[in-house]
Amino acid sequence: MKIQTYAIFLISVLILSCKNDPKGNEAVLDPSLDPMQGKALAVNLMGEKLQEWNDPDSVKNLRMFQIEESRRIYLGKLDDPKGYLIYGRAFLANGQVENAIQIFSKGTAKFPEVPDLYLYNGEAMLIGRQLQPAIDQFWKAGQNMEKLTAPAGISGLSYRDSIAGISLQFKNYLLMGLAFQCNRDLSSADKMFEVCGDFSTNPDLWVRSYYWQYECYNRSGRQKEAESLLGNVSKTMQILPVSRSYLDAMLYYKGELQEKELVDLNALPKSSDEAEDWLVRAYAVGVKNLLQNKNEEAIRVFKTILSTGFWNQLPFIAAEGELARLGGVEIKQPEVIELNTQDKKKPVKF
Repeated sequence: MKIQTYAIFLISVLILSCKNDPKGNEAVLDPSLDPMQGKALAVNLMGEKLQEWNDPDSVKNLRMFQIEESRRIYLGKLDDPKGYLIYGRAFLANGQVENAIQIFSKGTAKFPEVPDLYLYNGEAMLIGRQLQPAIDQFWKAGQNMEKLTAPAGISGLSYRDSIAGISLQFKNYLLMGLAFQCNRDLSSADKMFEVCGDFSTNPDLWVRSYYWQYECYNRSGRQKEAESLLGNVSKTMQILPVSRSYLDAMLYYKGELQEKELVDLNALPKSSDEAEDWLVRAYAVGVKNLLQNKNEEAIRVFKTILSTGFWNQLPFIAAEGELARLGGVEIKQPEVIELNTQDKKKPVKF
């Protein structure tokens, strides 16, 4: 039902866009304004290629439909930042990181005052493991959010994020915190996760903030503060289903849930939708083993997470960062996969 609703929404927007063109013709534009839609794979923190993740064909087909429809909107509204956001986010949802970065970068160049564009460009770079460039984009987003009037931004947030009440500011600082963490700057990561608390307006957001603060505090020498977070959560908290995995993870850290009650590490998710909650829970198991100095078990859990293939999701990126750190991998500016090819190239600077 959610998929059908979203598809209907996109079609409706397309129809409205066509109405603005009395001839009903698609504009003829410079080809550079419409990047090729070839699959843009990323490279992980260990230097390995990240391939397309598994999803049902119906989900994959819908993502391609969304790219085509958002492309039409983008081409018809080159003077509207919303078109860049919709088009870039459609690419990003399909794992086409470099296509998304190219669209968002065009958007930030044309609309330098729109924070949404910097935020999603940073998200694309983070998912593409381009950590420092991502951090730079998040800083720019934050600087431009002082005048933000729409908490969800001009293109809205994803279904699950909107249900939880996430704002553009919360999303920005959460992603920046993760980028700092993967870049092994735990002190800065702590600060960003704390800022998320400033934008937490309901229990769902508080428990999400605690989830990331707890694991980061424990490894940046702030164990007492980490433990104090556990006193803020309880089984009776009023939490929506989209945030339940975060609360359960905190209860697991607190000792009120056992691992077998939290997650079955042998039952790997079979779709990106299933993976969202499973990865949140599984990452907590890896972290708890890490905090108990059970490094071999932590590595096993983190490798299990990576075996799922859902590399665009935040706990996956965090687990990858832990494996790179435990394996002594030096964090470097990653090579970027060229659009429409499997060849590697140096990162593009915008």
